[in-house]
Amino acid sequence: MVSTIIVLGLSLLPLSSLLVALPLISPNEAVLRDTLPAAKSWQRGLMRRLFGVIAGSIVLVALLAFSVAVVSWLPLPPTGQLGPLAKKALGMSIVNRFRDPPAIAVNGITPPSPDDLYDKKMLIERRLSGGIGDLGRERKDREELAKVDSQIAVYMQISMKMRIIMNTELRPWFAVPLWKLLPTVMVEHWPFILLVIYATDLLLLLLIGKVPIKYNVRNLIVRWRISGLTATAFTVVVALLVGLLAFVNGMYKINQDSGIPGNVFVLSDGATDELFSNLGYGDLDNAFRITVELDQYGMRLEEPIRIARAVADKDGRLTALAADAVPPEKAEYLASKEIYFVVNQERAKKPGEEKQRRRFLNMRAIDNPLVAAAVHNIRLENGSQWFNRAGVQKGEGDRSFIQCVLGEGAAGVLGEDANKPRLERGDTFQINDLACVVVGIMKAEGTTFGSEIWVQNIDLITRTFGKKGNFTTLVVRNNRNTLEASQALAYHLQNRYTQQKLKAFAEPEYYAELTKTNDQFLINIILVAIIMAIGGVFGVMNTQFASIAARIREVGVLRILGFKRWQILISFMLESLTIAFVGGLLGCAIGYLMNGYEAQSTLSSGAGGGGKSVALKMLVNYETVAAGVLFTLMMGRIGGLVPALSAMRMKILDSLR
Repeated sequence: MVSTIIVLGLSLLPLSSLLVALPLISPNEAVLRDTLPAAKSWQRGLMRRLFGVIAGSIVLVALLAFSVAVVSWLPLPPTGQLGPLAKKALGMSIVNRFRDPPAIAVNGITPPSPDDLYDKKMLIERRLSGGIGDLGRERKDREELAKVDSQIAVYMQISMKMRIIMNTELRPWFAVPLWKLLPTVMVEHWPFILLVIYATDLLLLLLIGKVPIKYNVRNLIVRWRISGLTATAFTVVVALLVGLLAFVNGMYKINQDSGIPGNVFVLSDGATDELFSNLGYGDLDNAFRITVELDQYGMRLEEPIRIARAVADKDGRLTALAADAVPPEKAEYLASKEIYFVVNQERAKKPGEEKQRRRFLNMRAIDNPLVAAAVHNIRLENGSQWFNRAGVQKGEGDRSFIQCVLGEGAAGVLGEDANKPRLERGDTFQINDLACVVVGIMKAEGTTFGSEIWVQNIDLITRTFGKKGNFTTLVVRNNRNTLEASQALAYHLQNRYTQQKLKAFAEPEYYAELTKTNDQFLINIILVAIIMAIGGVFGVMNTQFASIAARIREVGVLRILGFKRWQILISFMLESLTIAFVGGLLGCAIGYLMNGYEAQSTLSSGAGGGGKSVALKMLVNYETVAAGVLFTLMMGRIGGLVPALSAMRMKILDSLR
């Protein structure tokens, strides 16, 4: 069992490097030439084995370096879909293998770890080097730095980990996650690296020597039923994998499109989600007028950061002013005060349904729709309009309707009750006891706002759903409209703003926190796919073993015709890879049919509940297809190597009997 596991692991390596390393197992086997004199002494045999290991390693490194160079030239995005898997697997640093010395609590206080001490020291030194301009603060920082240095000095005597962390030459190599030591392309786009390695490996195999390819093609055609059934197993597994990865892609796209770099997302202190936030009416207006002169590290900024101002254009939309422009008196602050809540709504019964079904609707009460649209980069479809200040529209008789603006996803969900693809302007619907009318549709596909219903902030709404009129969320745009400025502004609001306790994030970081569960979901997808792939691997093994058993004499004839054992190995490996590749392509084609398919999910940080129900579109892109092709090739290699080795090891006379 141990040897089989080792062989299965070796099957993932390029065959060309394994063939060059073949003398390690068989010193008298020739690969690159026709004949090889027998090793007459154990010393010569040992030298050939060592040469095989070195040569195989050189080929492996050369293939890896070539693949990294090729993939680096490709126009790929900075981050890859399966990059989080590589970071998860290689997230441990070498220094973390060292155990920290037992922490001795002093006066009931446990001292910080070596990592925390180093981070604290770097933060204080960076703050001091930036010139704070506050003598009192600078004196406190120097006292705190002296205290940290004394703690580090104690750790240096008893902790190897602390000595490595504080060594400027060793820290970049041993105190960082392993994935940071690799080229970025190897971490973010490792599926493409492996695909290029396997493609180059195939070309090398065809150049190294003659392989009976026509014989393999003939066998696959003759045994098409068995080959087809085996390929079906790959089709099912790869189609499932592509579909699940398409779902994760849709979730990641919502995260990327929802978070605007120049925005800061503000909640009440201690809130884990805007659903649980309660800002009240207190001092929010005062927060609009703040000026930030220090960044999050305490360093003085070249230019102060403020809340952006905007003026209305000819179409009534707000346009942000330049950072150095003098705002007129009527300029609006790009700061949107909002109330976010979730409504449990009854769904319309369909014929044959006995139980009443319900759904969750995401609603957002807006104080100023023009400001909110400018802050969130929201545009309306042609013919749409925003709700008026009253938020109510008169209908026939004494009936009144709540004016609503729907995201495209929400319009589709509510359209199911009306047996329509989606609701349009002028359509009406019911939210519990409130009659609503659609006055506009937002162009917000691919964002969380596409699954929301926006209404005017009026007492009728907030009182009905128990929000008491208190704001849950404040979203502001900084005047520089950059992520770095948002991070500094968020730090100031959370740590230096004294008129109200707030919790603030740069908006991309807020949505990244909501989609952290995607990484875990991605890992679970791979685990499920691996479990299913076991069936495909055993299917290939079974097919190839049966094929070899039926062609034992043919293997002997090939040997008599002059084909070497390693050529027989490649021959049968190519058969299994062909079956896997065809099945995988069919699986990718079936999985591609899910591209654009609408699904429902929840964005959540996983802490304290909450989250947002979102409508998303599954996305199958080239990264997803590459992952599917790589997965099927790996299954084919694992399932095909052991049968191919059994065919290679047959002796000529035994196979002809």
